[in-house]
Amino acid sequence: MKKMLLAVSVFCIQYTQAQTVVTFDDLTLAPNSYWDGSDSTFGFTSGGVYFENSYNFDWDYWSGGFIYSSSTDVTTAGYTNDFSAFTGIGGNNSQNYAVNYGGGIDFGSEKVLSSIQLTNTTYAALSMRDGDSFGKQFGSVNNAQGNPDGTNGEDWFRLLIIGKDAQNAVTDTVIFYLADYRFANNTEDYIVDTWQTVDLTALGEVQFLEFELESSDHNAQGILTPAYFALDNIVYGTAGINTLNLVSQEVYPNPSTGKFTVKSPGGQINVYALSGELILSQTTNGIQEVDLSSVQSGTYLIETSTSEGIARTRISKI
Repeated sequence: MKKMLLAVSVFCIQYTQAQTVVTFDDLTLAPNSYWDGSDSTFGFTSGGVYFENSYNFDWDYWSGGFIYSSSTDVTTAGYTNDFSAFTGIGGNNSQNYAVNYGGGIDFGSEKVLSSIQLTNTTYAALSMRDGDSFGKQFGSVNNAQGNPDGTNGEDWFRLLIIGKDAQNAVTDTVIFYLADYRFANNTEDYIVDTWQTVDLTALGEVQFLEFELESSDHNAQGILTPAYFALDNIVYGTAGINTLNLVSQEVYPNPSTGKFTVKSPGGQINVYALSGELILSQTTNGIQEVDLSSVQSGTYLIETSTSEGIARTRISKI
């Protein structure tokens, strides 16, 4: 068999930066309450980042963008409870968090993003778990009207986090599944009900974050799963170039059925799913086999951290 070789030489910028964490706890909010934009301020600032909000004053409801909340309601189903995280608390057991219903973030200038914490809203989670008049019960072979929908119950709800630079060019996309019912073993199906930290370093330097929600439950007008998610603890910094290093990394064969050889300077190898989940971590002395036989097929990111810099290579497990 001909060996397929992908050799990547990466100019890696090592950053020295003071990191800022957007916690939303710098916003004044009574326990178990929320701000929805009805005060006509059209947005709010937390951790040095501005979050836009839209409010429909004709019909008196939050109509888009971001709100911040300390709601602990994890039981009330339906659109009247569109301001609650399904965790009943903020990330890292804090009081406040934010909820998104469309719209993105403009950081004002290019930033280096490290991570974000994400979870479901109560509205979306209960819709997926129990079904409602619009959205189906995940895992069912039928839609909300009781008719077969062709999914065989293999449902999913995912968030696309799209990074764009100052010129509005896409840098990369991180995908995070808020629910996944596609496992052969149904006991592995899940709806996210805890705060999950998602790695955003693959996005590089970005000024804009765009968010897109996709669901297996949809029709010609769009998704039927409530298009909300909760967020907290956005970690970012302003890049200042310290050193510019050339790091060579070879990964082969690529694609592979599970076993990859990584040739690089000695250091630490981390393998990430595109959702940001850490799959595997091990040390390397220069040539190291990485065994992903036990994970599902898909695209992953191999990152080698060395004293010289960082190299990243996308791989495909088939």
